[in-house]
Amino acid sequence: MPNKSHAKFLVLMGSASGRALLFDGERQWVGEVIEHDGFIVDRLLEKARACPLPDPAMLSQVQPPPPARGASACCFEL
Repeated sequence: MPNKSHAKFLVLMGSASGRALLFDGERQWVGEVIEHDGFIVDRLLEKARACPLPDPAMLSQVQPPPPARGASACCFEL
């Protein structure tokens, strides 16, 4: 049985200094990457592949919520 807490999607919000959000295979928010130098996100992106955001509504689970307008979201499957 797969572990539901493992991240399957990485969503980058905004610019390179923006937020990096993690979601599981059921599109549930599991966390956020907090860092200052970008090393962890860079390592995750090494094996990730770009994909469309599976469901824009999944961003509504994030606390505090990302900006509703003006922020771009790039999704990657891990």
